[in-house]
Amino acid sequence: MSTTNQQKTQDKLAQLLAAKAPSYILCLNNGCSRREHCLRWLATAYAPETPLSVRAVNPRNTDVAAGRCPLFRDSKPLRMPLGLTSIYHDMPSRVERSIKNRLIAALGRKRYYEYHGGKRPVDPATESFIRQTARANGWEQELQFNDYIEDYLW
Repeated sequence: MSTTNQQKTQDKLAQLLAAKAPSYILCLNNGCSRREHCLRWLATAYAPETPLSVRAVNPRNTDVAAGRCPLFRDSKPLRMPLGLTSIYHDMPSRVERSIKNRLIAALGRKRYYEYHGGKRPVDPATESFIRQTARANGWEQELQFNDYIEDYLW
């Protein structure tokens, strides 16, 4: 990556962290070995001066203390699918209905339609679930999502 692109990426991340910090769960654990690559720790530098308290990761939690923080958010952007309408194009209607109904049952109607319409990127765990659901319902072909986006997993 060129220096200019690297600087643009860092500037974009700084803007996002500044916007997220006031309501984000922050990490104040300066002893964590993964802190330099964690969005929660990086956002701490952008925490507002007021209010007096912030939401933070509990450093005494056994998983956090052992370096297996379940709240770790990598500062490297991920490539995530955006929009589900294309996955149904070649499917028979009975398979489509079955997959759609199972996804709505598991994700909830509102969340499903946020993913479906591309209003929310599909996180890696949900993408894996969608692929498993399609296979479990007899669809063996590769799923083709509408588009992909590079974004942070907040």
